[in-house]
Amino acid sequence: MKKVLCLYRVSTLKQVDKQDDIPMQRRECKDFIDRMDDWIFYDERMEKGVSGYKVSANDRDIIVEIREMAERKQFDVLLVFMFDRLGRKEDETPFLVKWFVEHGIEVWSTREGQQKLDNQVDRLMNYMRFWAASGESEKTSIRVKAAHMQMTEDGIWRGGICPYGYKLVHKGRIGKKNRPLYDLEIDETTAPIVKEIFDLIVRQGLGTLRVANYLNEKYPNPEKIWTAQTIRNMVRNPVYTGRMHMNTTTSKPIEHLRIVSDEEVEFGTYAIAKRIPRKYIDQRTAEDESITEPVTKASIFGATLLSGILYCGHCGKKLVGGYHTKQIGDCAYHRPIYRCYNGAVLAKGCDGPRTYSGNKVEEAVSASVRQYFSTVNQCVDELWKDKARFRFRSGAVARAKQAKATVERLQREQEGLKKEFLRILTGDSLFDRGLLKNMMDENKIAMEEAESEYEKAREEASQEEDRIEFLEKQYHKISNWAEQFDDADGDSKKMILAHLIERIDIRRDYHITIKFFVSLEDFFGKEQDEEHEEKNENTIEYPSEALMSKIS
Repeated sequence: MKKVLCLYRVSTLKQVDKQDDIPMQRRECKDFIDRMDDWIFYDERMEKGVSGYKVSANDRDIIVEIREMAERKQFDVLLVFMFDRLGRKEDETPFLVKWFVEHGIEVWSTREGQQKLDNQVDRLMNYMRFWAASGESEKTSIRVKAAHMQMTEDGIWRGGICPYGYKLVHKGRIGKKNRPLYDLEIDETTAPIVKEIFDLIVRQGLGTLRVANYLNEKYPNPEKIWTAQTIRNMVRNPVYTGRMHMNTTTSKPIEHLRIVSDEEVEFGTYAIAKRIPRKYIDQRTAEDESITEPVTKASIFGATLLSGILYCGHCGKKLVGGYHTKQIGDCAYHRPIYRCYNGAVLAKGCDGPRTYSGNKVEEAVSASVRQYFSTVNQCVDELWKDKARFRFRSGAVARAKQAKATVERLQREQEGLKKEFLRILTGDSLFDRGLLKNMMDENKIAMEEAESEYEKAREEASQEEDRIEFLEKQYHKISNWAEQFDDADGDSKKMILAHLIERIDIRRDYHITIKFFVSLEDFFGKEQDEEHEEKNENTIEYPSEALMSKIS
């Protein structure tokens, strides 16, 4: 009697929990054994939730065990429901079957019979069977991915863990297997906490670890422990702007699912990536309450204002904010400084100063920011709303209208040439046929070029409209920041600068170059007034006589 070992496999745990595939395979194999006179059931092995397409046979514990049993001659026949239960990898599974056959094990399927390798045809069929199974897996994968991408583009919740700030609600959608499908809705209880998280990062400048500790203290919940990684993932998640996403596919914003604005997510992501949030002391929270946080100069006097956006103009490295202590008698005086660690090490090749006075740099930058606010409020408010906006729109729209008129004129000329060509065919025209054909071809080429120019002009007009909308938002933001700047506390002032300034470069003798995210050129366009022609970048350079008198 031949001892038979049965192998059952399902690719997903859903097939174990819902479809009950394992008992079906077991029943088919037992019935097949009963029909064979010289077979006897020996044992069975099953794989639950193991993909035969994605997982290599060498990484499947059951396959490894069965091979060891085959080497010890513990069974004679390996029986599966169908051969794809062994695997779906065309570059591996045929050789797995070959290995069993070479070790004296018969490989059988209840539906496809025995797999023999006696001749070339058998070996070819062995390979083609698993090649076809692999192809079916690839097709299934493509179909599933395409369906999920379409659902994402349509703004449909595809399932998974519900994001914090939302809740799952059944609105009547039913799946293919008669299961209820759920949709997202804003949770009125947790959504305010999401808004608070973005406010702490974007407006108050807290780091992700400080935010996590703050939330754990304010909303103690053993089932919800906030961590810095959780905060980072939330800030980068576009779902809070009402957008469904899958890899690089993102839906259009669904306003009734929006919790925060696009600008908050964009700047929050930028702030984390650029390490803009203010420098804070070591936040390792000890579980033992008897251990207190260390007291440092930063915790007493506050973090430096320009940490994260101030760079050395000699070597390009970011300057580190800190404090210089000078002991006079029994008193210690702490002076804020910015240090270039490349300048402190000669081997690193920085020929700039090692340190800069924090008070001097911050006063100069604050003065330049006030000058920037003043210029924007005066010049932009008076001129841009009328002059620049008219120039943007009239220029782009005029080009689009002119291109459209050219296209329509060429279309009319082409129609006239076609009519004249028909008259030639009927003998009613005196035009030369070859000449008219050349004229039609030339007109067609000119019309294609004009249509291309028209599409380009339309695109430029659309971009100008988007640009105007963006600048209007920036103008209102800058106006609000100008009102808040002087009265803001250190954290808020630092975040205003982080929104406003891309980077600051400082060189010897306090020569400072400030690069703003939005410059006057952005408001007035490339054709600036004469007083702005020499400064055609979004930078302001120092020292000027007025400012040098303040910082010297």
